[in-house]
Amino acid sequence: MEATALFIGIFVAIILSFFPLILSRKRWRAAHDREHARRIADARMNAKLLRLNI
Repeated sequence: MEATALFIGIFVAIILSFFPLILSRKRWRAAHDREHARRIADARMNAKLLRLNI
């Protein structure tokens, strides 16, 4: 019985320790998506400038 309680306690501690990592991954993904959109917009602007020969 004590081993089960110990196992459950350790298991819950491990799960709770990974919770912030999951949240930070979402933040990292959002920042990555914003950076990707900025690079795409930059490439489009460069293409327009090349077409205008500026």
